[in-house]
Amino acid sequence: MDDISRCAKTPMSFLENVRLSLMSDRAGFDPSAAVHALRAFTSWRGEDIPLAVPPSRHEIETHLEESVSRIGKSYAMANLANLQVAAPVLWGASYAGLIGRVIRDSRCEPKAPARTKIAVARTAIDQLPVDWQAGLIRRLSDEPGPAKHKWSADHVLAVAYAAARWQHWCERLERDVRPTGVAFHAYACDLAKDGLSSRSAGDYLSRIMSGYRTAFDPDFSSMACDHVISDLNAKGRTEGRRTKSGDQIIGASAIFDLGLHVIGRARNAGPRGLAVARDYRNGLLLILAVAVPQRARALSHFELGRTVVLLERPYLRIRLPGQALKQREHRKARAEYDKVIENALVWDAIEEYRRMYRPLFDDGAAMFPSFLEKNATISSAQLGRLVGTLTEKHFGVRVSIHRVRDNVATEASEELRDGGYLAPVLLGHSSPATTMASYDHAQGLTATRDFGEFLQTQRSRTSTLRL
Repeated sequence: MDDISRCAKTPMSFLENVRLSLMSDRAGFDPSAAVHALRAFTSWRGEDIPLAVPPSRHEIETHLEESVSRIGKSYAMANLANLQVAAPVLWGASYAGLIGRVIRDSRCEPKAPARTKIAVARTAIDQLPVDWQAGLIRRLSDEPGPAKHKWSADHVLAVAYAAARWQHWCERLERDVRPTGVAFHAYACDLAKDGLSSRSAGDYLSRIMSGYRTAFDPDFSSMACDHVISDLNAKGRTEGRRTKSGDQIIGASAIFDLGLHVIGRARNAGPRGLAVARDYRNGLLLILAVAVPQRARALSHFELGRTVVLLERPYLRIRLPGQALKQREHRKARAEYDKVIENALVWDAIEEYRRMYRPLFDDGAAMFPSFLEKNATISSAQLGRLVGTLTEKHFGVRVSIHRVRDNVATEASEELRDGGYLAPVLLGHSSPATTMASYDHAQGLTATRDFGEFLQTQRSRTSTLRL
């Protein structure tokens, strides 16, 4: 109490509240460091200004700048971070966010704008033979032409990569690049030697054929090539998916509960720093991946107040543009995902995040801002890696965002009445067959659970084995 009392001319009751909060061990920090930062800030600011008066951003920036010139950047940043720890108690959570933004602006360099998928696709097309390039360029969505003939940048990129790989293979073996059934079979065998599954090999050959039939040589057709692709696809269905395994089906409720657990730990720490805000963000990502079982591309478009709107509790509205969805390119302009979700836990988590934790990153509205870069959002690929890392850490198995969708559909199928019919709607599949092909694990899970319950009923008593 004496250390804090010497910091400023402030009513004793206010300082007592500050002392009790700083001495609490729930936030997991050394209160003496925060007290030292308060004393340094008060000394710099002047004894005439009470500590209870919150600082302006200009004042914080000036304090940091002068501290850097006096004690060096690392110590100055550490002191300001300790001041941020005490800010929620002194002035409120918004000032902790203000200090956090000053720290990030001083620590992080602005990131160069990411290349668009269109730009990446054009670069890939430039690596192809000249007579192949024009047809693929016409398929890009930003080129003039009928909308129904356009492809997404992702598909153009996939075709360009597959065609380039095919071309290099043909050149190495001195084969004609024009596809034939014999060449496709030999190429598929080489892909298998490289570790690709039959399904992946079939995808590669399908992209090559897609390029030939629509861009490189519109008059091209080959029943033999189609037969090789059909045979690979049939083998792929019997082999299963190497990227998907049964142990990744751990239950949507378990993943949702993990998200709530991560959020709970962040709440216990309090909105005292960017690391806590990051943990809250990660927990929110897990519960939203379950509550809104969309792909990573869609989740990367989540934005508070625009695509994610809080209605009257417990309702929230998710409204995504067609560009965020997996649709044919010419349908994206009219496509839309617009759902109202009733979930009090999700509503409360988003509201608390918007009010207390999101401002610690920056002034933006992106649901999943970057921890390392200023005014940047996490890419869809990074969202997938983040979910995989979190699930691997807590469950011992890596579950991607797409496998979270599997878990939602599986649990819906076995727990909800008519869940088998609801699952395609939850996942946005146009055909129930797509859902059944990828997510029909419910009977196996139910049987395993029922067998475990049966074994429990057969146990007359429990005992401890003494060795």
